[in-house]
Amino acid sequence: MTGLLVLLAACENDKLSEEIPVVKDNISFALDIQPILSSQCAGCHNPGNVKPDLRKEFAYGSLTEDEEGVVPGNSEESELVQMLERISEDGKSMPPSTPLSPLNLALIRKWIDEGAKNN
Repeated sequence: MTGLLVLLAACENDKLSEEIPVVKDNISFALDIQPILSSQCAGCHNPGNVKPDLRKEFAYGSLTEDEEGVVPGNSEESELVQMLERISEDGKSMPPSTPLSPLNLALIRKWIDEGAKNN
């Protein structure tokens, strides 16, 4: 019986580590964040559809010009993260059909917490 409890506890710990991935330091907007935006967001977020424009050449400025959208150094207060985590006060959830993977969300959070640099 004790062995079963240890096995179950180990499985639960594995679940937690999957849900909250550990990501590297020094997240690069160009190398780590823009590919997520290009593949998951820019199809709708472009001049012909929905603001902000998240195409490669416009994404950084579009995300950081709105003071509430991305709060450098504070992912908890960033509306972008709230929408991606589906906890936005105005009920907006992005992407609307399929949530980002836990890894992609962790990368975006870390980028914001590190200062949301254009690097």
